[in-house]
Amino acid sequence: MLLLAALAAASSTVALGGCGAGADPGVEQVRVLRLNPSALVTKQARSEPVVRASLTASGSEAQLPPAMRVPQVGSLALGAPARGRLVNGLQLPARGPDWVTHDPVRRVIPNRGDRRWGTDRLLAFLLYVLRDYRLANPGAPPVVIGDLSRPRGGPFGSDFGGLGHASHQNGLDVDVYYPRVDRALAPPGDVSEVDRGLAQDLVNRFVAAGAQFAFVGLNVGLGGPPQIVQAIDHHDGHVHVRIANWRR
Repeated sequence: MLLLAALAAASSTVALGGCGAGADPGVEQVRVLRLNPSALVTKQARSEPVVRASLTASGSEAQLPPAMRVPQVGSLALGAPARGRLVNGLQLPARGPDWVTHDPVRRVIPNRGDRRWGTDRLLAFLLYVLRDYRLANPGAPPVVIGDLSRPRGGPFGSDFGGLGHASHQNGLDVDVYYPRVDRALAPPGDVSEVDRGLAQDLVNRFVAAGAQFAFVGLNVGLGGPPQIVQAIDHHDGHVHVRIANWRR
């Protein structure tokens, strides 16, 4: 908490910008601080180094819209990802300078507002990695984001459409669709549509930023430190990223 207080004292507040036409008006009025996710996200012990891949020459930040800024609101991730709830969460805007959201049930952009909530730390972490990825790959389109958690967390199973989620219950999880070879802003239909180079680069950056887990598909051919990057069923179209609960 002392670190967060120091960050708050050292930063100036500004109105949230760069949300795009699909952003939620209520979020735009929040006065926020620019947070440094490397200081906010618990680092996980690793037995091997993580390589930050870069597929193209680094671009200039001026080539992208201004970065989003995330307010520190004292979010609490209670319980476990598969049995928990979210207190004081934040809603990820429907669109931003580095992403669009996609509804996995209705298969449309954007995702519904009650499916994109997380802790302030998750959003700071996510937006940091997305900006890092886009700056390193200036030709890459915005990243397509799927479900996070519900407004107060809790069950997010098949009652809410589709396969549902066994986890995503306390604001620490987010589904991120792999970039497509055709650069379309849509989830890949099968592994042949995944740009594996960009997808691996994106996974590498989540790992390097301190993800606790990155669950990838069994058939997409992505890898990383085995204690973090784990291949499981039903993830050939997206990586399921989880950050650690910093209060534990």
